[in-house]
Amino acid sequence: LTSSTVYSPPPRPLPRSTFSRPAFNLKKPYKYCNWKCAALSAIIISVTLVILLAYFIAMHLFGLNWHLQPMEGQMYEITEDTASSWPVPTDISLYPSGGTGLDSFFPEDTFIDSGEIDVGRRATQKIPPGIFWRSQVFIDHPVHLKFNVSLGKAALVGIYGRKGLPPSHTQFDFVELLDGRRLLSQEVRSLEGPQRQPRGFVPMSSHETGFIQYLDTGIWHLAFYNDGKESEVVSFLTTTIESVDNCPSNCYGNGDCVSGTCHCFLGFLGPDCGRASCPVLCSGNGQYMKGRCLCHSGWKGAECDVPTNQCIDVSCNNHGTCIVGTCICNPGYKGESCEEVDCMDPTCSGRGVCVRGECHCSVGWGGTNCETPRATCMDQCSGHGTFLPDTALCSCDPNWTGHDCSIGNCSSSAGEGHCRGGGRRCRVGAGSVAQPGVEQ
Repeated sequence: LTSSTVYSPPPRPLPRSTFSRPAFNLKKPYKYCNWKCAALSAIIISVTLVILLAYFIAMHLFGLNWHLQPMEGQMYEITEDTASSWPVPTDISLYPSGGTGLDSFFPEDTFIDSGEIDVGRRATQKIPPGIFWRSQVFIDHPVHLKFNVSLGKAALVGIYGRKGLPPSHTQFDFVELLDGRRLLSQEVRSLEGPQRQPRGFVPMSSHETGFIQYLDTGIWHLAFYNDGKESEVVSFLTTTIESVDNCPSNCYGNGDCVSGTCHCFLGFLGPDCGRASCPVLCSGNGQYMKGRCLCHSGWKGAECDVPTNQCIDVSCNNHGTCIVGTCICNPGYKGESCEEVDCMDPTCSGRGVCVRGECHCSVGWGGTNCETPRATCMDQCSGHGTFLPDTALCSCDPNWTGHDCSIGNCSSSAGEGHCRGGGRRCRVGAGSVAQPGVEQ
C-alpha cells in the first residue's frame, strides 16, 4: 500500500438467525365483488323499496293499520269518479246527516257540523271561541268558487278547506285568515257628521269580505275556526265564477275580475289585489291617543263607528231599552250597554257601598240593601254572652236572649219586677238580687 491510500476494513457479515424460515406463508385472501354482484344487490334494494312504498300507499289510501287490517270503526272506499283520487270516508256504524265517519277523531265539543250546504245558499252560525264550524260543499265540475263572508268587526276567524276529509289546523288544502279589526272600512260617511237614520235602523256591526278559490270535482269540507275570546256570528255565501283569467294574477283570489279589472275584496288593495290594506284608525271619526280612540263630535264607541243617536248594542244586552242612543237599564244592571251587574238599590239605602252588584254595609247595618239594623259588635254579644266562632252565634248568659244577647228575660228574674224600656230592662222587687243589666 502506498502512503496515500487509506485502509478500510471489509464489512462484517450480518448475523444469521438460528431459526429456520417457515415453509409457507399464510396470507388473507381478498375477494372483490364484480359488476354482476353489484347489479344484483341494486335490484334487491330497488324491489325492497318498491314493496315498502306500495305498503305505505295502501295504508294511506285504504285506511289500514300496520297489519293491513281496516282501522277500528272506519273503512274507506274509492269512488267511481276517476277525476278525484281522494278516498270518500264511510263507516260501518250509523252517523247523523252530514257525518263523515271521522267524528271519533274530533271530540263533539270541539266542532259544530251543519252538514252539506248548497252552492248559492247563505249559511249563518254563532261560533263559540275555540270551536270549529264544519260544513261540506259538493262541486260537480272544476270551478272558481267565490266565498262572500260576513264577520264581526272584532272577529278573528280562520277558514280551512280540504277535499274529501275534514280539515284541521295542520291538514288543509287552503286556508284564509280574516281579522275583522284589520279590514279596511269602505263605508262612505258624511264629513258633516252622522246623518239622521230612519226609525228602527239597526247599525251594521260586521264586515263583508271574501276570497276566491279554485275547487276540483268532489266533496269539499269547510271549517270556520273562531280564534277570538268571544262568540262570533259568521255567515258565508258561495257563488261560482266562470273565468278570472283576464285579470293580472287572477287578482290573487282577493277580488272580482270585471272586464279585466280587479275589484278587491275588503282588506286588500292594488291593481291585482295583492297587498293587504292597513286598518283605518278610529274608523276615520276620531283621533288615536294613548291606546284609545277619542271620537269626534257625533260619534262614539271603542272604534268611533257608532253615531251618538244610536246605541252601541241596540239590545242593551237584553237588560234594558235603547232610547235615543242611550240604554235605560233594568234594575240590577248598569253600564253604557247594561253589561254590568248593579245592586237593586245602587245607594244601598245610604248605609253602604255597592260593589259588583252586592251591597257592603256600614257597621251596624245588614241585609240586601243595608236596610236591617245589626249589633255594632256581634262578637261581644252585648256583654251578656259568649260568641261561638264555629257557628257565628252568641251563647247568652242566663236571663238574656236575642241573637246578640241584648234582650233581658224578665220572667226568669228573681222576685217581683216588671219590664220597661221595650222589654230590655227589668226592675226587680226589694230583697231580690239584681241580675246583670237589671236596673234596681
